[in-house]
Amino acid sequence: MKFLYMVYCEKNAVHHLQLSKTMISKVHQAPIEHPIVEWIRKNTVLPIEIDGVPYYDFPKEKIELFYDILTKAHAEQFANSSRPWKYLPIPDETEYPYKIAEYEKEYGSIYYESLYKYKTALGIILNIFDFENKRLLMCIH
Repeated sequence: MKFLYMVYCEKNAVHHLQLSKTMISKVHQAPIEHPIVEWIRKNTVLPIEIDGVPYYDFPKEKIELFYDILTKAHAEQFANSSRPWKYLPIPDETEYPYKIAEYEKEYGSIYYESLYKYKTALGIILNIFDFENKRLLMCIH
């Protein structure tokens, strides 16, 4: 099973391309949710690869934007006719590198729980993370 990891490192380590696995620390991990992964792939910058694993740069501005999108998407759960993928649609499998099982296209309640968990994690990060000296990265493996 693949996981989405939020990790951080010193800000200058990425600028000098000296990043190694020993220089990063894990903040959060969760099984991948394909709409979330697709948003990250399309809206963040791919700064570096370590041992063949791509790490996406996730600056504070992007986290704030993503947090707002997660909030709107999660609020759809309580709408009269909820549309779970209105803000975070399921990616097109032809351009998406991860296999999407058929049942995952129909899993509304689990989707909302996942949105809530990511929203909570990002909310905490926005409140306590040191964006001046550290850089937040996302990776999947």
